[in-house]
Amino acid sequence: MLPTVLAPHPDAAVPTARLHGVGGDFVMAVWETASPGRPGRIAPAIDGAESPRPYTLLTVPTAWGGERTIAVLRCPPGTETIAFRTEADCPVSSAHPADRTEFDAALLMSGLDGPARLRVVRLLLDFCRSAFSLQNDGRFALLCRRLILELSPNPSSLAVRCAPTRQLALCDGSVSAGFGEITATVVITPGGMRRLEVAPAVGTVPDKRARLPLHLVMDRALCGAETLVVLLGRTGLACRTVAAAPAELPTLLEWLERRQPCPQHLRDHILRALALRAADEPQAAAAVRELQVLMPLPRRHVAAADRPVGGDIDVALSTGDGGLFLAGWLHDPHGMVEQLRITSPFGDRRTLAALPHRFPREDVAAMYKSASPAGFAAWIPGTPDPAPALQYRCELLLRSGGRIEIVPPPRPLNPADVRAAVLGSMPPPFVTQAALETCIAPAVAPIHAAMTAEVPAPEVFRYGAPAADPAVSIVIPLYRNLEFLRFQLAAFAIDPAMADGAEIILVLDSPEQRDELRHYLHGLHGLYALPLTLVVNAANHGYSTSNNAGAAVARGRHLLFLNSDVIPDRPGWLPRLVAALEASPETGAVGPKLLFEDDSLQHAGLFFGRDYRGRWINQHYHKGMPRDFAPACLPRAVPGVTGACLLMPAAVFREVGGFTTDYVIGDYEDSDLCLKVRASGREIRYEPAVELYHLERQSISRHAGYTRGVASEYNAWLHAGRWSALMEDLMGRDWPAEGYSRSLGRSLGRSPARRRNRSRKTSEA
Repeated sequence: MLPTVLAPHPDAAVPTARLHGVGGDFVMAVWETASPGRPGRIAPAIDGAESPRPYTLLTVPTAWGGERTIAVLRCPPGTETIAFRTEADCPVSSAHPADRTEFDAALLMSGLDGPARLRVVRLLLDFCRSAFSLQNDGRFALLCRRLILELSPNPSSLAVRCAPTRQLALCDGSVSAGFGEITATVVITPGGMRRLEVAPAVGTVPDKRARLPLHLVMDRALCGAETLVVLLGRTGLACRTVAAAPAELPTLLEWLERRQPCPQHLRDHILRALALRAADEPQAAAAVRELQVLMPLPRRHVAAADRPVGGDIDVALSTGDGGLFLAGWLHDPHGMVEQLRITSPFGDRRTLAALPHRFPREDVAAMYKSASPAGFAAWIPGTPDPAPALQYRCELLLRSGGRIEIVPPPRPLNPADVRAAVLGSMPPPFVTQAALETCIAPAVAPIHAAMTAEVPAPEVFRYGAPAADPAVSIVIPLYRNLEFLRFQLAAFAIDPAMADGAEIILVLDSPEQRDELRHYLHGLHGLYALPLTLVVNAANHGYSTSNNAGAAVARGRHLLFLNSDVIPDRPGWLPRLVAALEASPETGAVGPKLLFEDDSLQHAGLFFGRDYRGRWINQHYHKGMPRDFAPACLPRAVPGVTGACLLMPAAVFREVGGFTTDYVIGDYEDSDLCLKVRASGREIRYEPAVELYHLERQSISRHAGYTRGVASEYNAWLHAGRWSALMEDLMGRDWPAEGYSRSLGRSLGRSPARRRNRSRKTSEA
């Protein structure tokens, strides 16, 4: 029977609570009532004032028919009386801090059945989460340890098996097959308590003793003889000690290699535990990556002509901002699939009930002898992953409740390959406006932005002494194709105007060619005696970033952006182009006549038009006409010029922010720059007296990421969304040869300054 110290005082109107110090300034008050009652909500008061939070109360039945109430609350120094009252202000119990006694776990648990004892333990373990100071209080940890050992006096042990990182340990043990779901795991040490955020991994196949394997990842510093791991279930509690960790532990991968295949539940537990530490611990982030790369899940799909349902996920990748991009195929002629479920390595689940962007797949059509569009692509929003998610698991959920598992390949490691995977997921003819806006663009934009956000500083090499005060800095981006460089530099070498008036800056955007190009330039410099500057990007970041990198080291007052496949027709071309630029302070950029190999026109100025689907695209005046086609032989203002050969003042380039870097690979960056110049109120002119050959698109054809035009579709969408209003305004004007500024100014009744303001407002709109 319960000792009289917990019984009501015979002379008191209400029972007196027994008071114990439990840690810090917290106390536990315990009292009993002889029979069950329903006093309603009870609130504590300190010397007549409301008790400070946090506090908690629990009432449980006793074996002799009464009730025991346990309260944990703050008791500030100097407190004389603690009172407990109902909402109706009726007294329930009281205590005097001066009379507090030593805590006795056996006394507290006596007379309570199993469920009541579990509730008491849960009360204390849950309360320490809100009372943060108790989490690291050794006295409170000891109190909880005593209570738990009252329930489980002979705990079995967990063994430390490997070290996922230097700070973490993977432990294993077992739990009864009938224990059920583990709802919480608390680690108690002499110095405090910690709740593990990731549930332990419990196997599904019991051993001969009807026990299931148990694994959990915890801090290595917590392992030791004094540690107690408490497993809380819905109907019970289990506790385990932890054996001391050996001095030498195998790494996670070493341990897993000895027990292949790794059970899925164990793999998920390890990844989730590592992911929680990945943001703050580089080694944990590396372990997450290594586990997915070095031990990927086996590829799985369903593809058999004799089955009524088939499907595969070719691409499943995180876009870095929480989005998830999927592409694959589904053959479901009978409508048996209700939805697609995707699970991340860290347990996050998303579902896709409809596949909005469908397209034909010849391979699937041949397998099933069906003309239905089986291919699909989708983008699903969500929250960012705690660590890199490289491989997902997918399930086709059938309307009957059945599931068909699909495992896609891991995400590529190279960010450029990730972008290319998205761009290559749909055939260009089926990339609709809706697909761009709701699928391709939301996936490509954050991937591309992450690639360009932190561009490492490039290497810079110089060959010969550069011009002391160059009028023009010629920036030539290079990617893979170096075949035309010798001819281009040879043309420069025989041009006297290049000797003192220009500096040549080559920007290599394929750094794998670094050593090859450096050796090549040593020879070309020795052959032609041209001073050269080589800028080598740390990775392939694209046309805009390359030109911006070249402009960053340029010293000329003007910048000439020149493709490596552009060859001058004759010497003296650069001074004439500079003269056209400097003829008017209103001119912000100028471009020459460009020719194909057969002397037909490639470029006589750039304008904007709509294609057959009504989308804005870039077009060139008189493209394909003869070299001496009369309208192409007259200088004039134009809406824009191509970036294959574009001259502009360096100050204007800096003012408008240089090349915009969110376009992919090699489209629309030049027209975007021209439109920024136009939005600043400046003119752009075409100068036909300067002629160069342009062997068009020699480098972009070698870029795997270009993927047959999907990148161009994306860039066109991005460009139009940004500049439609200005393009509409520009193409509503006349573009006559010569006299453009004066005639347009008179017809509109606006000064150049007023035209600048109008252009700027149009751009901003």
